[in-house]
Amino acid sequence: MTQQTGGRETVNVHISHLASGMTLSTPIHIIRGNTSGPIVGISAVIHGDEIVGVQVLRELWSKLDVAQLSGEIWMLPLGNPLAFEALSRNTPLDMLDMNRQFPGSPDGWLSEQMAFHITEAFLKKIDYYIDIHAGGSFPIVDYVYLLNHEGLSRSFLSELLYKPAALYPATTAGVTIARGVPTCVLELGGGYPKQDEYVARGVANIRNMLRVCGSLAGEVETRPKQTLLHEIKVMRPRNGGLCYPAQPLPPGTRLKAGTRLAEIVSATSFQVLETMDTPFEDNVVVLSRSDVTRVNPGDYTFMIGNLATAEELQ
Repeated sequence: MTQQTGGRETVNVHISHLASGMTLSTPIHIIRGNTSGPIVGISAVIHGDEIVGVQVLRELWSKLDVAQLSGEIWMLPLGNPLAFEALSRNTPLDMLDMNRQFPGSPDGWLSEQMAFHITEAFLKKIDYYIDIHAGGSFPIVDYVYLLNHEGLSRSFLSELLYKPAALYPATTAGVTIARGVPTCVLELGGGYPKQDEYVARGVANIRNMLRVCGSLAGEVETRPKQTLLHEIKVMRPRNGGLCYPAQPLPPGTRLKAGTRLAEIVSATSFQVLETMDTPFEDNVVVLSRSDVTRVNPGDYTFMIGNLATAEELQ
């Protein structure tokens, strides 16, 4: 909890010096309300090709009114600056996924060092945590993890929620959950289409989440009939080439067994190398490729939820 007077501040977190002599750092933008309240941390670009979060934080930074805010909002827009520059999921200097390295190490690989400084300067300081992810350069995604605070996750108002049997290891969320901090991971947007709709929804619904945190006054909006998934299958091709979706498949689309998702076509011979079909009897699209895209063997191509094991939340 904080009791500081209102205002705005940017703090640069020093990480290291690169071989070129350039300084590697990342900013935390802080908005302080006029009254005491929690510190809410919001991060983006933990994966460098998931840029929608930067757009959401830019809008929040300009639109949140200090006079209406209790406590503080800490925004980390560039969790991995090097991966962002390279438009890569992984850190280009060591090719590690930084979101599998937390809480990091002060003398490990560069991704571990970045994770360590983010943990110390950001994750260990906050009372609530919202982590914004996206589909990356090609796929589109739209769901929210339900982790250790149902009200926080549901207040983003997504149709699809996901409660995994276990978290991925060594993530930012793992650090805050271990501290008992209410934590929510958002998966929103990405891919080729314009992101305006996702950005607008991200801004509006994070404001709703801030009401749950006690940072903003007002009644928390609710969405009845949200679907809580317990099983999601990641669909990865065995072959690379061009991914031709069989039809427009925006997240939330419900499909029956045996529905064709896409063909993987050779870019050299033009032949169909493999087909991808729905994996369950009753399916819902969580992540998809809506346009023809290049795909490598093993790439995220679709994520499909199993509706047979899902719960309908009222």
